[in-house]
Amino acid sequence: MSKTILAGNIGFLQASGSAVIFTDDSPSGTAPAFPEFLNELGIALWGEDNRFPQNVINQMDGYGLGKSALDWKARMLYGGGIVPGFVKGYVTGKGEVFEPADVTTHSKVYDFINSPQFNRFMIEYLQDWTWFNNAFPEFILANDCETITGLVHQESCDCRLQQADQNGKTNKVFLSKFWGMAKDQIAKFDPAKKVQGLKEQSSANVNSLDKSLVKPVSAIDLYNPLESLRKIAASKKSKKGLKSAILPVNYPSVGKTYYQLTTWDGARLAGWIKIANRIPQLVQLMYQNAFKIKYHIEVPISHFVEKFGAEVWEGMTTEEKENEKTQLLQKMDNFLTQEDGGYSSFVSFFQVDQIKQTDYGRIKIEPIKDTGNNDAELFTGSAADIQFLIAAGINPTLFGAGTIGTGQQRSGGSDLREAFLIYCAGLALERQLLLSPLYLVRDFNKWDPKLVFRFTDTVLTTLDTGGGTTKKLS
Repeated sequence: MSKTILAGNIGFLQASGSAVIFTDDSPSGTAPAFPEFLNELGIALWGEDNRFPQNVINQMDGYGLGKSALDWKARMLYGGGIVPGFVKGYVTGKGEVFEPADVTTHSKVYDFINSPQFNRFMIEYLQDWTWFNNAFPEFILANDCETITGLVHQESCDCRLQQADQNGKTNKVFLSKFWGMAKDQIAKFDPAKKVQGLKEQSSANVNSLDKSLVKPVSAIDLYNPLESLRKIAASKKSKKGLKSAILPVNYPSVGKTYYQLTTWDGARLAGWIKIANRIPQLVQLMYQNAFKIKYHIEVPISHFVEKFGAEVWEGMTTEEKENEKTQLLQKMDNFLTQEDGGYSSFVSFFQVDQIKQTDYGRIKIEPIKDTGNNDAELFTGSAADIQFLIAAGINPTLFGAGTIGTGQQRSGGSDLREAFLIYCAGLALERQLLLSPLYLVRDFNKWDPKLVFRFTDTVLTTLDTGGGTTKKLS
């Protein structure tokens, strides 16, 4: 009897050899009204349910290549680290002449960017940048509000922007771990761990959240950061406690006011990430079920008649007959799966009709040819990977992705080197945007105004140059 197998959203119909994927194509319906606490705070929702970054992370959880690619991109943006220095001039065909700053003269600068705290900040900052194109670095001010003492990264998942005022300025960033939760998600799994401060739901307010769980932080104007931070610092000078402000940094995208979109989000919206997540499930399901049928065994009922005699066999109860069949099947299964049974012979005795010259009473064991076709699944999975990498701006060669469906690629040193050089050349503008927080620190802390910052890259070279790598500033 054939079986219908269901695992999550993946199904397999054993009789027809059909794989089924259940997809949610129902209309989204009318967007719910803004919850009261969001109206009171005037927050710009990030996604219809205010959980866009959380939802993206959930979709990416099972996509190993995608997560690894975004981490790779973050590390490539950082390169070999940041070097402070001065532009001394420009050479035609070669670009700027950059001179690193003197370590002794500019010791405060080097102490700031070489501190473990700053390196930790950059790792977290770049991860959010590659995932969402939105980052929220927090500037920690000294007690007298005259200098910036450090940078702390606030996760994009926790940050929501206040809606802009009549002048188009966003004055606050709100921090919370509970954005968009329809109810206490912790209590959903363990009522004993109910979060204190969450109001009970009601028909009038289905998403109310105690404001004590939302922390407002002053937002620095992205278009006039220095003057904006000076005003914020002046207003906090006489206050006690932590003195800080957040600079919302982003890479602009078309048609977005508050929260920007990454280029690879197009691959997500097109469904390629869903496909990439489902291919391993489908292949695993096929291996676990379809490919287990290796033999087709035919056992004629006359086998038992010959074994016991017609009178004895017909006199058995249904339960006794089923027990005899089960014992025979178990013996065959043990024979076909024994580890030391390789190349063993199976002997089956049968009779031949002397008149018709046909055999009967014969046990037949026929191996089933593997008709499963993984090529289509592998082709689709490979296509999904390459679609994601290209949407993310990563040359598939750099990430080891082969030609769709084949696994083959051009991976010679020249291909990798040229692809990497082109990739690094395209990072210049993005890196300048990423350095916005550091330039604000420079200006607010009154470091040399001519001081600039550059990322260093390790570039592959041919061996005939006398070495395998060289350093390049970007």
